[in-house]
Order: sequence, then structure tokens, then C-alpha cells
Amino acid sequence: MLGGLNLTEGSVPYNFMEIIKKEVAWEGKFVRVTNKFFKAKNGQEGVWEVVERKGLYKRIVFIFALTKNKEVVLEKNYRLTCECQVLELPAGLTDKPDESEAEAAKRELLEETGYQAKEMIPIFASLGAPGLTKSEYINFFAPDVEFVGKPENGEGEEIEVLTVPVDQLVSFLLEQQGKMKVDSNLLGILPILQHKGLI
Repeated sequence: MLGGLNLTEGSVPYNFMEIIKKEVAWEGKFVRVTNKFFKAKNGQEGVWEVVERKGLYKRIVFIFALTKNKEVVLEKNYRLTCECQVLELPAGLTDKPDESEAEAAKRELLEETGYQAKEMIPIFASLGAPGLTKSEYINFFAPDVEFVGKPENGEGEEIEVLTVPVDQLVSFLLEQQGKMKVDSNLLGILPILQHKGLI
């Protein structure tokens, strides 16, 4: 049994892939590409290219921030990876060794949007693009955030902040189809917040 799932074939335990060796194929300032040589359960051997972030002390933080007027704080973020604007939640890296994940989430929210959070409630942990990277995410809920000043765009950031009533969020995102890309993490956390009775 694994996480409540029965992963067996007949009476023989399920065998996962065996990692034979790992080697760094390329390394930059912020990421590296690692080749993972593996043997599948059928004996077939292969290599998988994995992108790894450097300088992370904890998980990547995502923030579902809600104003006192029940509006979700969103970002239109120009992403160089896809050369387009992406509608997404405020997020950031835990790249400061003495900073907790909640502290990093508060800092990133303030820097990127100008909204300040008094509370960061951890909601759900997940993986992002597990076929490409092993990066882990931690999603926070920040209730009753307040706008306190102009956001500060960092290097390589062009962010436009907007707010959408939470009860109109799904219809708003559907309206964006064909206009801009939408980060799937934005919708992924919504039913969890509803299940927990937070929104």
C-alpha cells in the first residue's frame, strides 16, 4: 500500500524504476539540468532530463490572497519562458536561509503586489510540472490583505496587479481563454479553499 493506494500486480509488489546514476549535464546561475539514467521494471534503460532550481532553502510559495472586500489578488506576469503574459497567483522563492515559508510568502506578496498580509495559512503542498522538475510548492491562504503601497518589480519582472471578486473568479478565468495564458495552480487551490470553508 502507498498513500492508501494498492500498487501491486497480483501478489508481486510493484517495482519502481531504478536510478542507475545521475550526472549534471548543464549548470547555470539559477538552474541546473541533471541526467538521470534509469532502468524500468521491464528492464529497459533510458535517461531522463531533470531541471533543478539552485539556491532554494524550502518549497516555492504561492499565495491565494483575499481582500476585505472578498477580492482575489492576481497578477498578469510577463514570463520570458513562454514570451507571453500569464495570469497567476503571487508566488516566489524561498531563497533566504533564515526565512520561514510563511515569511517568504508575506514578503513576496508585498513586493509583487503591494498588499500586506497579517496571516498566512498553509493550505496544500504539491509538485509543479513533475515530468520536468522536482520543485515542490506550498500554497498559502492570506485573508483580509490590505494595500499598503506600490509593488516593487524585481529583475526580469513585469507584473500588473488586478483584483477579481472571488465569486466571479472561475467565470473570469474562462473569459481569458484565447486572450492570455492561465497558471493551472490558480484553479487548483480553489476547491481546497472551498472544502476547508475559507472562501
